[in-house]
Amino acid sequence: MSFLFPSFLWALLAISIPIIVHLFNFRRYKTIYFPSIRFLKEVQQQTRSTSQLKHLLVLIARILAILFLVAAFAQPYIKPTEGVVNTGKKAISVYIDNSFSMNARNGDVPLVEMAKRKALEIVSAYSPDDEFQLLSNDFEGKQQRLVNRDQFKQYLEEVKSSPATRTLSQVISREKEALSRSISEQKFIYIISDFQKSTSDLQNIPIDSNTKVYFIPLKSSAQKNIAVDSCWLEAPVQMVNQPAKLHLKITNYGNEDIADERITLRINDEIKTIADLNISANGSAEDTLTFNITQSGWNRGELQISDFPVSFDDSYFFTFNVKPLATVLIVNGTNANPFIDALFGNNNLFSTKSSSLNQLDYSTIKSFDCIILNQPTIISSGLKDAFSQYVQGGGNLLLVPEPNSKLDNINEFLLSMNADELQQWIKQGRQVTTINTKMNVFADVFSRVKENIALPKTSGYFLLKSRTQSPAEALMKFNDGNSLFTRYASGKGNFYLSSVPFDKTVTDFPLNPVFAPLLFKVVVLKNSNPALAYKIGEASFFEAENFSDGEKMIYRMKGVSREFIPAQRPLGNQLMINFGNEIRDAGFYNLYLPDSANNYWLGFNFNRMESNLSLLNTDEIKVQAERIKAQIISNVDSDISVLVSEMNRGIALWKYCIMLALLFIAAEILLLRFLK
Repeated sequence: MSFLFPSFLWALLAISIPIIVHLFNFRRYKTIYFPSIRFLKEVQQQTRSTSQLKHLLVLIARILAILFLVAAFAQPYIKPTEGVVNTGKKAISVYIDNSFSMNARNGDVPLVEMAKRKALEIVSAYSPDDEFQLLSNDFEGKQQRLVNRDQFKQYLEEVKSSPATRTLSQVISREKEALSRSISEQKFIYIISDFQKSTSDLQNIPIDSNTKVYFIPLKSSAQKNIAVDSCWLEAPVQMVNQPAKLHLKITNYGNEDIADERITLRINDEIKTIADLNISANGSAEDTLTFNITQSGWNRGELQISDFPVSFDDSYFFTFNVKPLATVLIVNGTNANPFIDALFGNNNLFSTKSSSLNQLDYSTIKSFDCIILNQPTIISSGLKDAFSQYVQGGGNLLLVPEPNSKLDNINEFLLSMNADELQQWIKQGRQVTTINTKMNVFADVFSRVKENIALPKTSGYFLLKSRTQSPAEALMKFNDGNSLFTRYASGKGNFYLSSVPFDKTVTDFPLNPVFAPLLFKVVVLKNSNPALAYKIGEASFFEAENFSDGEKMIYRMKGVSREFIPAQRPLGNQLMINFGNEIRDAGFYNLYLPDSANNYWLGFNFNRMESNLSLLNTDEIKVQAERIKAQIISNVDSDISVLVSEMNRGIALWKYCIMLALLFIAAEILLLRFLK
């Protein structure tokens, strides 16, 4: 019927013409003649050809539609560039850099939020049955497990900006460790970061052909930043009502010079001094601030500048302990020494106790900061062990020799201290010619050493015989090279040895201006002074006194926003406190024993590695990526899930086949409807 329809139409048209003419009263033409039907035959032939063409086009469109529909179900693809299609179960590790530098913005979006979005796009390109690891700078225990896609998304929502700082070599090593637990042979690592120069040690990443690595660099607008890098006290020991000098360093990480940058020093919440610094572009400036120490015990200090928008490094928190009184025990072998008694007995900075060698209570030894063993003739084995433990535990011990002592016994004691051996007493005059002013013992003693300074001299002295393993540091030397005063580091403490007695008939050393400040420093100077400040995210340990006889006395740590119990391990009279990853906010923290007056104040600061905001450029990343055969995904502004899928599985063509099948079905409909 469809093939006859055009001829019937023309015939109907031919019959209708006379009727139409008649209806319009075309009286001029009363009769119509048809001399030939040649034109009607031509019309029929043309209509038949058109119909055949139409059906041919419809047939072709229908065949192509079916062909592409079948091809869509066959899921054809184009192989990836490496020519290997990754099928089967996969293990994927995604690292999100959530350090402070990722708080910078790309437009209106923080980089850390953009990184989370890209991580979601990556996992959506894989099968729900694949294994996933989410890693951030926090290195949490749960981030070492391989989870399914839904759990990955849950962990992703919990990622927040963190003070922890990791290098990329540490990150990739951690990712490979987690992926090694998977039985899958197909393993992928994705690094989403701003690739900050200070942490992007790509040159330290080893080549691994078993794991495919992808770099996804995120870029932010260039920002300036100023940071308080560090500070340190000039003198190792501070005293009440005495001036202290604080050295500080500030760095400008921007490309413009900074003029009159205001820095404020607060001690115990009280402003002590304000200074202005000029800092060149990409440079540092150092300054010294002087302040008076007005209270004993723990002092809390803060250096502060004002900088925007990066502000995590604008404050630097530090603490230091000022003892109200230094405790000194004077143990006399024969007679008391008037110079030592006068020096420490009439000084409000020291609490002094004297005892004879025979009446010494061994149990009280560890409670003193310094012990002066004045001219003993003999030292018992029990006292030798007690003194050795005292020095090893952090005490300071000074031995002033007796010319008439039993040298064999004294040298046994010196051997236990790993000190040099005393030989014979020499009655000859000697002059001190050299002072080692670089030692901490002489810090703050000399502003400068004059050439004509009056140095000690003596009419007799003990000749010292050096031991091979002795860590001797001569503080003052005679003109013949022998030492008058020597320091030996032993364990956590110090052992000091004088080669002359403090007797004015033998030497003028007790009358010399060097004598008093030297002995003061011998008393107060410690090897194990607590650090001025600690870095958050780094392994930090602190030694606290162990007052516990059992498990009842446990130290606690309290900050502004939270309180916790740090890990603690007893080491004799000390407790080794490990803060782990518990500290997350910069500021002051109080380490204390409940129901006890014993406590410590510690200052914690964010790691300054993040202060330098300069990033690796594309070429620098590309060079290292080629070395380890990694790939760079640079078009991060678009959805990268398709790109990730194509890189791992090839370019899937089934979508295009569906589109073409629909296109040819539509073409068939149009041909049937409009082609006459």
